[in-house]
Amino acid sequence: MNRWPTLRLVLLLAGLAALPVAAAPAWLIATPDENARAGAPIVLDVIKPAAQPDWPATLSLRMAQEGTTREVELLAVEPGASEDARRSYRGVVPSQLSGLVRVDLADGSSNRLALLVAATDPLEQMQAPADAAKPGSTGKLSFTLNEPALSANEPMYFVVGGKGGATARFQLSFKYRLFDADSLPVAWFPPLAGLHFAYTQTSIWDLGANSAPFRDTSYRPSFFWQTTSLGGGLMPDLLRAGFEHESNGKDGENSRSINMLFAQPVWRSGFSDGRTLIFAPKVYGYLEKSENVDIQRYRGYADWNLRYGREDGWLLATQLRNGTSGHGSAQVDLSYPLRKPLFARAGGFLHFQLFKGYGESLLDYNLDRGTQARVGFSIVR
Repeated sequence: MNRWPTLRLVLLLAGLAALPVAAAPAWLIATPDENARAGAPIVLDVIKPAAQPDWPATLSLRMAQEGTTREVELLAVEPGASEDARRSYRGVVPSQLSGLVRVDLADGSSNRLALLVAATDPLEQMQAPADAAKPGSTGKLSFTLNEPALSANEPMYFVVGGKGGATARFQLSFKYRLFDADSLPVAWFPPLAGLHFAYTQTSIWDLGANSAPFRDTSYRPSFFWQTTSLGGGLMPDLLRAGFEHESNGKDGENSRSINMLFAQPVWRSGFSDGRTLIFAPKVYGYLEKSENVDIQRYRGYADWNLRYGREDGWLLATQLRNGTSGHGSAQVDLSYPLRKPLFARAGGFLHFQLFKGYGESLLDYNLDRGTQARVGFSIVR
């Protein structure tokens, strides 16, 4: 009988028994989903070692990618008894990360997770880099933005209602970054990395009229330069500046058009519960407005934009305009997710919209059609 296979098996088992056994990690971490978004909250379930008597109020999460390591402070979601073996902690994924990221605890030995982080949209998911808060920050500008070439711009929605429930309003919007960060033009002149083209179209559909015509449509192409800030203090987290044209494509006495130069600084504040507050005033000056020479009396020279809430929950957005004659308008949008996000800011949302004041469309810039309340669906909010 051939004993050689049996002898080899015995020798192999003896060799394995002689190898050192790797110590099990002291802490265990887990996430309900292997996908995450840059600049968005992340929740981890944590199991502490038996030798740990109390739960710490915060933990430090280490996120590593291609030689770059960042630490994120995690806060306990809710208090619990010290003897509880499991607790949830919440933090915010750094906005500079995207792609495959390795995650473990920096406070002690833990298992390691692999997360697929989707890139942030810089306008709505801004977060100043961690170095910006450190003493001695220089306040420089970063021309290279961590975003795809084609991305969401303003909200995209379809809502129905209005006064008498007879109108629909819908909006499409996108932006396109003209140059890649590693392209030859950007190598010659780095600020070109922030150059964008954007297009937004907003329509009022009169469902209650004969043949259901479109009452008015505004077409808004724009070219702008966008940059993020590496400084703290009063420096905005993001800045846009450029040229925008708006017209309704009609002729004769119903024709409306304006050309503007605008600047839009954006400030963001994050809270420990995952909510964010974004203040993004858009200040503009009119280059040409001959078809509506008094539009500043009803629209003014600024759109005052506020956004508050959670990307994975209720989110409130408002836009206020105050004309020089005391007339103006207010628009309030409230939305809630109905499905998992597709990418930054995009998914499926129940959408409520309220508009009151002058100029819901460019044709009606000097008309007040009463309070318009609508409900519908949005894919970008």
